[in-house]
Amino acid sequence: MAAGLGPMSATIRARQSRSTRAPRCITGRERMAPASGSAPSSAALRKPRGGRPMAPEATSRSLLTVLDAEHPEWRPLLVVIKEALREAERPQWARLVPALEHPGRGGRPLLDGAVITVGPRLVGRWVRRILGIAAAAGTEVKPLARAVAAGWLDPLALFESAVSQNVDRFHELSHADTDYRGPLRGLASLIAMPMLQNCRRAWAERVPTGWAYGYCPICGGWPALAEMRGLDGTRHLRCGCCGSDWRTEWLRCPFCSEGEHEKLGSLVSPDSLARQTIEVCNRCSGYVKTMTTLSAIRPEHVVLEDLATLVLDIAALERGYRRPAAKGHEAAVSVVAESSRLHDLLGL
Repeated sequence: MAAGLGPMSATIRARQSRSTRAPRCITGRERMAPASGSAPSSAALRKPRGGRPMAPEATSRSLLTVLDAEHPEWRPLLVVIKEALREAERPQWARLVPALEHPGRGGRPLLDGAVITVGPRLVGRWVRRILGIAAAAGTEVKPLARAVAAGWLDPLALFESAVSQNVDRFHELSHADTDYRGPLRGLASLIAMPMLQNCRRAWAERVPTGWAYGYCPICGGWPALAEMRGLDGTRHLRCGCCGSDWRTEWLRCPFCSEGEHEKLGSLVSPDSLARQTIEVCNRCSGYVKTMTTLSAIRPEHVVLEDLATLVLDIAALERGYRRPAAKGHEAAVSVVAESSRLHDLLGL
């Protein structure tokens, strides 16, 4: 889920070789017109208006405050994101993380095949609350919120489709008169965030070594962004749904696996001194935003960094590049209700 940023002037240029492991990519040069919108850069997130840099352990609340101050027009979305991040910290969700069904070999995300046993009260409360907040914030989910509140729509079914990131099923359950899969995709990822963030915390050490796929090894989602990290500039992909982090090759499109340097390039903003780039693929017309960082972005902050760099999305879209609409890899998830006195005592 991305949302918008500030003016950007960029150039399409060859990807520069940093070492023998970073092949040079030559795509020609093209001056890019300024993109519309205004948003803080990643650096701005760590340096509020007062000029004092935020500590590395800056909280999600601090980052949200900066984004809210810089972009009050984003407030409806920020309110929903804030609630999802807060909910993910509730200890009840960690207790729902299921045992792994498989080791993740052959490109199968760890979430695929999971059976999540939940107490209907916890999930029902969460789905109703997030839908109520989203509806009150003026988003396009009021019919969906009313259906759940009135008992016409099972919150467990909605939750299951959200965790599976099955937007078609989510849309079918919503009984929408018009096709609004775009807004529903973002809403589904926020409904699923507490569960997915906790699965990532529990399973991060179980990801197969050398995961060689462009989609997330935990939930199967496409990366929201990439990092060129540390002094050696290793390339890491980051999932916007669960916050997962996996290393990838220097010169490879995460969406179609294209590795020929003639078909890969970068849109670069002169103002950013190459700290922020858009890596593009001319085979599949995909793109991934790339940040140069000293250390990993906190998993909970990936969604905020994605939002804060919307200007990069605007620049890419204006030049015909797109993020894939479909999920990277299907993750079939079953959500099973369990009613017991223990669940009631635990608040699940």
